[in-house]
Amino acid sequence: MRQLESSCPVCSARDAREVSAKDRHGDPLVTVLCSACGHVYNDPVPSAAELVEFYGSRYRVAYKGAAKPRGRQIARNFARTEQYWRDHADVLRARTRMLDVGAGSGEFLFFAQSLGYAARGVEPNAGYAAYCREDLGLNVATADIESLANDTEVYDFIRLNHVLEHLRDPVDALARIAAKLAPGGVLYVEVPNVIQYAQMKSKGGMFHYGHISNFSPWTLRAAAGRAGLAELPETAASMAGRTAAFFVRADALPAETAANPENAHRVAAALDAHQNRRFNPLAALARLARKLALRAGETRLAASLAEPRKIGMHYCDKLDAAKFRPLRAVTP
Repeated sequence: MRQLESSCPVCSARDAREVSAKDRHGDPLVTVLCSACGHVYNDPVPSAAELVEFYGSRYRVAYKGAAKPRGRQIARNFARTEQYWRDHADVLRARTRMLDVGAGSGEFLFFAQSLGYAARGVEPNAGYAAYCREDLGLNVATADIESLANDTEVYDFIRLNHVLEHLRDPVDALARIAAKLAPGGVLYVEVPNVIQYAQMKSKGGMFHYGHISNFSPWTLRAAAGRAGLAELPETAASMAGRTAAFFVRADALPAETAANPENAHRVAAALDAHQNRRFNPLAALARLARKLALRAGETRLAASLAEPRKIGMHYCDKLDAAKFRPLRAVTP
């Protein structure tokens, strides 16, 4: 066991096994697996000041290679967001006031605004927040979740999509965001699945400075439970086994409820298999061919439409707006 510099963000245990000493670029980065619950995270956790600087100016270039989204990325993200609205229309249509925390390149808010919801977002990266405002015409502030403490509004739908893995203290962050939910409000959280990543990624290509936490389905729900959230009963079955869920406010659970040695063994087995996997050149070529074909299609679409708004409307227009608009009147 490795003695941690800090306790596990999910279950507060202090024993872990080191699973990697380098990030996906080969730079030093210690990543550990909690022996009590199976949560995988970077140790030590960066300071708040380090993260403010990293996400404010360097993250998008380090992770995506550009200060603003490229055309093919815009097309891909809008396609994924269209599918998200199709998959979850029953939950979304029952809401009216929406907040996207970590709005990224703004696709969800673009759909929400186009369909008639009252929607705003916060995005810590200055370049992406400016893109949302200037290129897509969205109400997105350059800010992080700390800014929500000064927000007097409450929301009946809050979205946290591929954001929680970037935060120093996921339980505290979830609790603070949940406090912004109106009565009956729903919080959607989605994060990468460390078990799936171990199966998909090439050896040594998993971990990143910006991904402080690497969740499994259990540890996501355990963190939510400690933050005073319970899974929305109507969607629990359809979201089972995924690192994505809809949550509602509930009583906070004690730390010991997050412990799950069986999950720790499951995650450890996936990571061990990842480390022991032999390189398969045929499989690698097949993955590359699929990726290049996907990128080519996205690039052609982006080039034909040219402007981010036009790309967004291309995907919005695929929806029957009457079936996706809010069920209740939206007040300013």
